[in-house]
Amino acid sequence: MSSDNREFMIPGTIQKNVFIGLQPSRGVHEDDSKAYHDKTMPPHHQYIAFYKWLRDEFKADAIIHVGTHGTLEFLKGKECGMSGDCYPDMLLGDLPHIYLYYCGNPAESTIAKRRSHANIVSYQPPVFVQGELYGDYLKIKDLIDSYHHSLALSPQSSKEVLANIEKMAEELNLPKELDNMENELYRMNLSLIPKGLHIFGQGFDEKEGREYAKALLRYSQNGVNSLRKLVALSKGYDIEALMDSNDYELINRIEEEASSIFYYYMTNNELPNNNEYKKIADELKNSLEYAHKISVSSQENKEMDGLLHVLNDGYNEPKLAGDIYRSTEVLPAGYNLYQFDPRLIPSKTAYQRGLKISENTIEAYRSENNSYPISTAVVLWGLETSRTQGETFSQILSYLGVKLSDRSSEWSPKFDIIPIEELKRPRIDVTINICGFFRDMFPNLIEMLNDIFLKIYELDEADEMNYFKANSRKIYKKLINEGYEEKEAFDLSISRIFGPKEGGYGSGITKLFETKNWETEEQVGNLFMNNLQYVYNRKMHGKKVEGLYKENLKSVEIVSQIRSSHEYEITDLDHYYEFFGGLAKSVEISRGKKAKMYITDTTNERIYTESVEKSIARGIRTRVLNPKWIDGMLEHKYHGVQKIAQRFENVMGLAATTNSVEGWIYDDMHSCYVEDDELRKRLQENNPYAYMNILEQMMEYYNRGYWNASEEQINKIKEIYLELEDKIEEKL
Repeated sequence: MSSDNREFMIPGTIQKNVFIGLQPSRGVHEDDSKAYHDKTMPPHHQYIAFYKWLRDEFKADAIIHVGTHGTLEFLKGKECGMSGDCYPDMLLGDLPHIYLYYCGNPAESTIAKRRSHANIVSYQPPVFVQGELYGDYLKIKDLIDSYHHSLALSPQSSKEVLANIEKMAEELNLPKELDNMENELYRMNLSLIPKGLHIFGQGFDEKEGREYAKALLRYSQNGVNSLRKLVALSKGYDIEALMDSNDYELINRIEEEASSIFYYYMTNNELPNNNEYKKIADELKNSLEYAHKISVSSQENKEMDGLLHVLNDGYNEPKLAGDIYRSTEVLPAGYNLYQFDPRLIPSKTAYQRGLKISENTIEAYRSENNSYPISTAVVLWGLETSRTQGETFSQILSYLGVKLSDRSSEWSPKFDIIPIEELKRPRIDVTINICGFFRDMFPNLIEMLNDIFLKIYELDEADEMNYFKANSRKIYKKLINEGYEEKEAFDLSISRIFGPKEGGYGSGITKLFETKNWETEEQVGNLFMNNLQYVYNRKMHGKKVEGLYKENLKSVEIVSQIRSSHEYEITDLDHYYEFFGGLAKSVEISRGKKAKMYITDTTNERIYTESVEKSIARGIRTRVLNPKWIDGMLEHKYHGVQKIAQRFENVMGLAATTNSVEGWIYDDMHSCYVEDDELRKRLQENNPYAYMNILEQMMEYYNRGYWNASEEQINKIKEIYLELEDKIEEKL
């Protein structure tokens, strides 16, 4: 997946003859340039000539690629074990290759090492800060607080206050029911957002280090209890029980108190003098000492040291890669990267969380349909699998009624099939879409899943309780009728893993939206099916079996994916509309109607599963419309608006693939980015070309029928666009 939220400043003090090449922001997809990523074709002659010039004319001593995946490592050749006939090896020759790579992306960095002999120098993400409420969201939160107070002090006025809340909630497109409204505002307020972009070589300052440590103490980990859990305990409450009962008035007070304790300790190096904390003093001190240690260590940064050390022919020490909120040992950055042994997946924690994800999605479906889903479709990414140690993988196991066995060892997971009597529900069928990185990084998991599929099929269970078996029989019969031999038909009928062809990595969808080269949504879904229909099992590695993928999709009633990192909301990353959206649209085409679409947020201790509409809305509210996020982006000249504009393109992709971008979102983006004179001026000064792209995207929402804009709104966009175009021409 593509890297975002980064900026690099490479000093001009390197004495060797070094070429520094900025990788394009989208290099992972084979569709981004057929000449780059289509492995049936060699790279074009200008591409080859450029690397030859670097070696023979410029006589580079080393080459540095900047920016987490580009094009070189995806050129024609073997998946690993490069030879002189593979283009990455052919182009680089014996030229030392240094690659500045995001520390949170071990899966793709391994591809860079395998396919381009890259010596990785890692860099960290930007600091993440609390998004907080703003504008009318802050006002409605104050109204809700007033309502709770009025219930106790002035019940006669509470109805009027509640009526004002409901009216304002309708204007803000928030949930109407008060508990749901408070939950949404609570999650918005505590959401972590990136504060601008990361500058290479700069670690967190003291304030940023504290923000990082504070965020870590939101949930318990590494034997350290979360502050809100301890504060709740000191008052005789269980924080999880409070969340379950939707007591957000009390939860917010606990959060505020936990924050106050944190800052007091960080300033004074001691606990507040409060008798209430005496019974939890030891645990409280343990958590805060841990936070202080992390706060200090996170300010260290080895990125520039690592780069210069490698250029000086030094040994670049390896270091664990991953999410800095899940694995604090990832910092400081500036080292080579490795990920854990793939045999460790799934971890016990990941299995428990995957079980919860599957229970959430099944319950969400049942609450709407009063039945179990026949089949689900799941997106399985390599990076997510590395980051979570197998949450989605475990979700798949749970659908099938399979659990992590007590006989498992740390290095050799084993699985038990849960008896139907214990499972107390049917086994849900599942169709799995993998990306190219998952295929390359976790071949053991592909084999493991196929072994499980066979065992599930062989169970002596009725079709009514084993949906996997029932669907497999239907597919087998169809394959036999099409002329397949019995053994091959059987192997294919129980296969559920599909992805790009052997050596392929992309779906082709992002290029359509980048170039606006599409006419119908069906075109998008068909492209996804065509490029990710290749089957993977123990005997077939990316084999195209005509119609098999579509046959599996016909029974899908749920499309599911997780959000596992604070770094990205669903609106921040094009891969969400590419894979999740592309899969949802493919299911719709195959079965003739839409499936239920759920996003599960696993970034915190508490796991939330919700509709894609709600997930998109939160991404827009907490980032795209949030002044705090916008200000952070605009601190970076040129790149700031460029990154903002990418979100507008992602909204277009989500609209076309999920049909779940609500109308108010377009209106609010217009109010923020077009009607606000002060912000518009800042955007144009930062990057007028990217701002023109924002205006073009908004016109595309309207022209394609997703935004029911008024004539006044459209005329305003056209007027600003023409004015900006004139200004740009005057400067040329």
